[in-house]
Amino acid sequence: MDFTMRGWAKFYEPRSKTEIAQAKDLFDRALHLDPDNVDAMIAKAWCLAIAAGFRWSTSMAEDKEIATDLIDRALAKSSSNALAYVVKGDTLRVFGRPEEALPEYDAALEINPNFPIAYAQKGLALILSGRAREAFSPLQLALRLSPKDPIAVSWYYNLCHAHLHLQEYEEATKDCRRVININNAFWYAYVDLVSAYGASGQLEPARQSLTELNKIRPDFTIQWFREFGYGYSSNPQFRREFDEILDGLRKGGVREQ
Repeated sequence: MDFTMRGWAKFYEPRSKTEIAQAKDLFDRALHLDPDNVDAMIAKAWCLAIAAGFRWSTSMAEDKEIATDLIDRALAKSSSNALAYVVKGDTLRVFGRPEEALPEYDAALEINPNFPIAYAQKGLALILSGRAREAFSPLQLALRLSPKDPIAVSWYYNLCHAHLHLQEYEEATKDCRRVININNAFWYAYVDLVSAYGASGQLEPARQSLTELNKIRPDFTIQWFREFGYGYSSNPQFRREFDEILDGLRKGGVREQ
C-alpha cells in the first residue's frame, strides 16, 4: 500500500519521462509484494499507456502486451472500477485504436457520471476517431467538473486541437494561447499555433511560434510529426484533417525533414 500511495504521488507530479518511470517503478514494487493489488495494476498500466502516448516507450509491443494484461486482470477483479475502464480506454487509444476506446470511457461514465478524466479522454478519442465536432462537449464538461485538475492543461489543448481539426483557426489560436499561459513548455500548443497561423496566412506570428517550438523541440519536422500523428489513428477522416494540419505547418515554415 505504501509503494502504491508513493507511486500515485509521483504520478501526479508534472508528467515528465522521469516521473512516469519512477511512478511505474513504485507500482512494480507494490505488485512484487502483492500481485493482486488492483490499484497498482491499474496505475502501472496507466504509466505504460502514458509512456507509449508520449513515445517514451522503448518497446511499444511489449508495453502494449503488459498494459493490456494488467488492466484486463484489474477489471476481472474489480468490474465496477471507473478508473480501470478509463485506463483500458487509454491503452486502446494510445496504441492506435481510438474507436474501440470510446465504449470504455462510456463504461466509466456509467459507473461515475461525474468523472472528469473519463470525459476528457473521451474527447481526445473522438478527435482521433474523426469526430472532432463531438469532442467539445466532453472536454468542456471535464473542465467544468475539475477546472484546477493537475492535467487540465492537456484538456485545454485538446479544445484547441479540435478547433484546428475543424479549421477554426481563430478559436484554435485562442485556446492554444490559454494553454501557453498555463504552461509555456507545453510544446504541442506551439505546433498547433504554427499550423493555425500558417494556414490562415499569418506568417509573422507563425514564425514567432515556430521559434518558441524550436527552443523546446529543435528536432521537430513535418516527417516526424506525420509519423507521430498517424501512429495514433488510422481513421480516414482523422488523417485527412491531420494532413491539413501538416500543410499549415509547412506554410508556417516548419522544415520537412
